[in-house]
Amino acid sequence: MMLITTSHRPTRRTRSFGHDLERIFPNSTYLTRGKKTVQDLLVEAYDRGYERLLVINVWKGNPLKMTFIKVSPEDWAYMGYLYLHGIKLQREMGFRNIRPIREEMALIITTAENVGLDHVTFGQVFAELTNGKFVPRDERTLRHIADKYNTDVLGVVEPHPRGMAVNFYRFDVSKENPVGPLISVKIWIMEDGRRWDYKEKLGIKRSEEV
Repeated sequence: MMLITTSHRPTRRTRSFGHDLERIFPNSTYLTRGKKTVQDLLVEAYDRGYERLLVINVWKGNPLKMTFIKVSPEDWAYMGYLYLHGIKLQREMGFRNIRPIREEMALIITTAENVGLDHVTFGQVFAELTNGKFVPRDERTLRHIADKYNTDVLGVVEPHPRGMAVNFYRFDVSKENPVGPLISVKIWIMEDGRRWDYKEKLGIKRSEEV
């Protein structure tokens, strides 16, 4: 599904985040960046059969931005960016040593109950970026959705005090609780011009450009 890496000289926390994502996105791989250029990474992603390249950028020791790139020899392109408030790692949620899913399995994205249109839109965008499938929540339980699409993995878009968040479930690990990582998003921007900014949404003036 996806080749996951970081910017150059990542921190330990950023590497841990990359490994957590490897355990969530089915049949994906975390790769140590080293001195590889983006072009090198795209070639490696293509050779491994991946359709997405995800680069995690660092600021002040923490993951700041997730950059998604479409992998295609004729039509590769930057797709979009998530700017983060912060993350909560799987180990910080009480889960350690989760094994990656080394098989083809659907990544289903949905929302928490009783959320607004912005959360639904972000769910659709996140599914597009990750090459997953967005499924409206309606009144269904998460387990019902997972069973219907024969998957153990769900990403759930939730409200957050400073934007929105996406949390992850692995039903083969826990039947009730999300395993993480929890990703808090303050801004998302797509290359085609679609975007959302929690400060703009709340009418807060931004003191600095992203």
